[in-house]
Amino acid sequence: MRSQLRSLRKAVAKLAKRTFLAVLLLLALSFAGLQRLNHLSARPIELSEFSWFNKVEIYTAFVLMNVLGATRSFEGAKEGFYMLLPSSEDKVMTFESDFFLKSKYIKNKLDNYSELPKPVRLAWPQSAYNLWEPEARVALALNTGFLSIEDDKVKVSVLCAWPQHSDHRDHSQPTILIDRPYLPKIAVQEGLFWILEQEGWIYPYTAVWEADWPVN
Repeated sequence: MRSQLRSLRKAVAKLAKRTFLAVLLLLALSFAGLQRLNHLSARPIELSEFSWFNKVEIYTAFVLMNVLGATRSFEGAKEGFYMLLPSSEDKVMTFESDFFLKSKYIKNKLDNYSELPKPVRLAWPQSAYNLWEPEARVALALNTGFLSIEDDKVKVSVLCAWPQHSDHRDHSQPTILIDRPYLPKIAVQEGLFWILEQEGWIYPYTAVWEADWPVN
């Protein structure tokens, strides 16, 4: 009986070690792939500037970005996941969630809703994209969306598509996703994913997030 327990413990320890090493390798490869975005972001955003292999790199980085980013912005990653599906193209997809009502930025818009042009356009500053910023979860999912109140529902409509050049900030400046001590800095030019849209590798659609109007 004791020998069986010792064998079982050794097997569990070996499996745990292999799993730990596999996770470390996956993280290392993921960061290496995402860091390639820094290099590719320096190119002019034109289809002729990117080879087929470059597009594969961008597609892989897009998937990795959503997988890793899900821990900080599940909703943003969810939007990205649906962009991978051909069935999403040009659809309007509604999601029930009140996650955005916790955002200070959104609360400010709701407090002043009666005084703002309708629908209310949402545009966070570039710094909000950093995955460790408190507004990152909501900003990554809803930036450039439009907020409205209809039938006792708070709704945010977001066009899940990537611009060739961003119109809400200096498009020459990439979006910073990670900028932390002891970690490699990762930034991405949004137009890289526009390349994938033009090639039909990812599919634009409209996401509508809605939640019950909060009761005071």
